[in-house]
Amino acid sequence: MRQTLQLVLYVAVATVLAAGCTGKRSQTARESDRHPQPTDTLYTAEKALMVYDYEPERALQIIDSAVIVGNVSDWWADKHRARIYSQTRAGSRLDSLMHWTEGTRFDSARAIGERLLLHDSIKNSLEGQQDVLEMLAYTARQQSDTTLWLQRSRQVVDVCRRQGDETEALRNEAEVGAALCHLGQPDEGMAVLDSVIVALSDRQPFKFNELDALIIVLRKISALDTQGRQVETLPLARRLIALLDDYEQHPDRYHDGSYREPPAEKREDYIRFYRTQAENFVASAYAALGQTENMKATFERLENIVREADTREHQARYRALEQQMERQKAEARADRNQLLTVIFAILFAAALAALAWYWHQKRVISRKNRALVRQIEEAMKYKEMYIKVIPLLKQSTEPSDLSTLTDEQLFDYINHVIVSEQLYTNPNFSRQTLIERFQLSKDRLGAAFSRGSEYAKLSDYIAELRLERAASLLIEEPNLTITQVAQACGFSTLRYFTDRFKHRFGMTPTDFRKAKR
Repeated sequence: MRQTLQLVLYVAVATVLAAGCTGKRSQTARESDRHPQPTDTLYTAEKALMVYDYEPERALQIIDSAVIVGNVSDWWADKHRARIYSQTRAGSRLDSLMHWTEGTRFDSARAIGERLLLHDSIKNSLEGQQDVLEMLAYTARQQSDTTLWLQRSRQVVDVCRRQGDETEALRNEAEVGAALCHLGQPDEGMAVLDSVIVALSDRQPFKFNELDALIIVLRKISALDTQGRQVETLPLARRLIALLDDYEQHPDRYHDGSYREPPAEKREDYIRFYRTQAENFVASAYAALGQTENMKATFERLENIVREADTREHQARYRALEQQMERQKAEARADRNQLLTVIFAILFAAALAALAWYWHQKRVISRKNRALVRQIEEAMKYKEMYIKVIPLLKQSTEPSDLSTLTDEQLFDYINHVIVSEQLYTNPNFSRQTLIERFQLSKDRLGAAFSRGSEYAKLSDYIAELRLERAASLLIEEPNLTITQVAQACGFSTLRYFTDRFKHRFGMTPTDFRKAKR
């Protein structure tokens, strides 16, 4: 039974030391207060600190992005990287993601911190020194480097006193006492812890900052328990419970606005957390004394604390949801009629405006299409007249030797044959068709088109002839359907014909015919 209680006690102490020790919670809040970040971007140190506990990789990405966009400097980003490496709860995952061996993140944090201590911005700022030294002390403790933990903690105490912050200095002296106990100097360490407790108890005014610092008495309870002196923890644990009770009853008396003070909605959680730890120590002490009834009564109080906490949490959630639903219903009822009226008016006005715009645009487009069709007709007539007066080379009589023709003359002749015989209306018409028809090489034919025509590709030339023919048919053959026109001009699909026609003439074949009518 006693071994079980001690195991529970050790787990509770480890939890308290991880959450209540100097460094992690205070540094996150303090850095955010001292260095406000831009609020118009996701890439800020504040955003990184919001997620680093369980998503360190995401926090590191945010820090890197913050440097790129100029929200933080390189050395300030290094401070946050060191904090993330050393204090994330997802440390094992971070080591794995970075392809490190277990615990390498602490080595990285330590290297960054020691480098930062040499940076001018840190050397010229006591607050900056305190931040970095506290991180290094925390890292040394996690690495079980007790000698370095003791050294860094003493440096933090010195920096705090140089700033005139005696409460913070006492808080870190407790680190010194705990480190001494771990170094095998329990008497000296306990003496330091005793002096811290006395000094904090005598601090005036005794506000939340002092109360929170006095909770380090748990360090002495832990040290006593480690030495097998559980009975001596009883008065300390009772004293802590009394302080928490007083804070619960008179929170205004302790209010000091410090960054450590929890907001009103988190106060119960803060009190419950430390009260639970203190009650665990009380139960362990009673077990050591063999006072079974008192031990059972303590466990009952612990059960009640947990039960009441669960009940309050569920009730609070239910009340919040209920109030939210009622508020949303009331707001919805109040806004619905007004919203419907506004929507109806907007829709009616928009419908009128859209209708007017539609008819106006339709008239404008119709006028433009008619003008464009006239221009196309005139251009086609001009082209027909031009063809009639071209040189003899363009007539149907084939020259005896095509090799004697220049590239320009050869293209003129080939063009005449294609147009006069309407070869382009064959859907399978291609370069190979011309090669076989005129017994020309691929290079000779290519040279004729590249130097004798204005078309970069044969396919563009063929498409142009087909589109001009289609425009003529749409004007001259109103009884033909659009599909029939496309087929008559050599287009394999109606969709391809429509797309090319619109790209060439700025309107679809249907709009072209309507504009002509």
